[in-house]
Amino acid sequence: MKSIDVKVSRLIPGPANEVFDVWFDPNSPGGPWFGAKKAIMNLALDGIFYIGVERAGGILGHFGRFTAIDRPRAVEHTWMSEHTHGVETIVSITFEPRQGGTQMTIVHRGVPDDEQGRKHEDGWAFILSTIGMRFERKGP
Repeated sequence: MKSIDVKVSRLIPGPANEVFDVWFDPNSPGGPWFGAKKAIMNLALDGIFYIGVERAGGILGHFGRFTAIDRPRAVEHTWMSEHTHGVETIVSITFEPRQGGTQMTIVHRGVPDDEQGRKHEDGWAFILSTIGMRFERKGP
């Protein structure tokens, strides 16, 4: 199956260390773990994660393994779900300090080039929007 790479980026109005920490806090709005029916995470090199999200009366599972962690600059992990057809894809996230906050960039490589695969771009953009709003509400 042909694959594509998805890239989304947004300036988050907060310092990189705080944005990084919120991204991985399942109890804080903004990260992909927040609001999951079940979230298991071992944020360590080779640590695994599971996110179970309610969808259409069932649970959509997302699985992965952390392959690089450079707090608060970057993290990389694998990503599998039924939307990747069980294929292990790679998600790289960078947190770059900028005037006015942190430029967060997500690059998701090896996503299936089909309708479900392309929806990852909207999903990641929604999550970046949510974390952006969380920091906008927090204020200085």
